[in-house]
Parts: sequence; C-alpha cells; structure tokens
Amino acid sequence: MDRSSLEELLTPVVSASDPTSYSVRVAVLPDGERPEADDWHAAEWKTIGGIPHASLLVGPDGVVELGPGAYRVWVEITAPPEKPVVASPRFSIN
Repeated sequence: MDRSSLEELLTPVVSASDPTSYSVRVAVLPDGERPEADDWHAAEWKTIGGIPHASLLVGPDGVVELGPGAYRVWVEITAPPEKPVVASPRFSIN
C-alpha cells in the first residue's frame, strides 16, 4: 500500500460461525506493538467471496493515517460473553 493512498483496509476473519452480526473494532499499529484503549476504531463488516472482512478506511483523511513502515491489523469482535482479539500478518506501507 502506498502512504498517499486512501483506501479500505480489508482484514479477513476466519470463524467457525458468521461473526458479522457482532460489533467489530480495528487497530492498525507498527509491527511489534499491541493495541491500547485509544488505538481501537469502529469498523464495518464486508463479505467478499463468502469470507467476512473487517473494513477500515486508511490513508490521508481516513480513520487512520500511516507512514512508511511495517504494520499489523488487530481485530476485536464483541460476541458476548466472548471478545476475541486477533492479529493479522504483517504488511508494509511504502
């Protein structure tokens, strides 16, 4: 992804059941960091090819603006009584 690009960051979520009825939040952080309370942003669900994805607009004027570097996306799903948090593989911004 180029740092000047404004686009949807789609993170696939693999689950035994459809998670899209639950609320989802996303944190995008430099690789090696863990999310704190202020890092989370409300996200939306998008289903692509039958796979649910957490969606967040990133880039200039997006929810999150990223500089060059390596990042991970963290996804938190609120599915009472559970609240799973999962991290994506690393990706890079040029």
